[in-house]
Amino acid sequence: MKILESYKNMDCQDILECVFHLNRLDLEVYRKLNEIKKARVGTLAKTLGKERSTVYRSLQRLVACGLCSKKTMTIKTGGYYHVYFCSDLKKVKNRIEDCIDEWYRYMKQNIRDFEKKIKALKK
Repeated sequence: MKILESYKNMDCQDILECVFHLNRLDLEVYRKLNEIKKARVGTLAKTLGKERSTVYRSLQRLVACGLCSKKTMTIKTGGYYHVYFCSDLKKVKNRIEDCIDEWYRYMKQNIRDFEKKIKALKK
């Protein structure tokens, strides 16, 4: 089947982009954070040569989809900052599998209702 064969060329990066709706920069931030284990936004921005706000937006997306977490650290003299770190890779893998399983169930349900939905389009 030619239509769905494009999945055969997918790699890990493509899967992360597809499942979590991430872009290449998000994955670049994720890779770098995974490499250095934990970091503040400013440190990541300098390391990647990107604007702080750009890296921050990527980190927000990574935290929202569960690939990364942030911990709030208090400064003794007042104030706080956030330290970001990657989630355990086994948990990420399980999350990906859960998303794919959910997608599969949704597609199977749509296929079961295919005739009814196609007939409804004709009206």
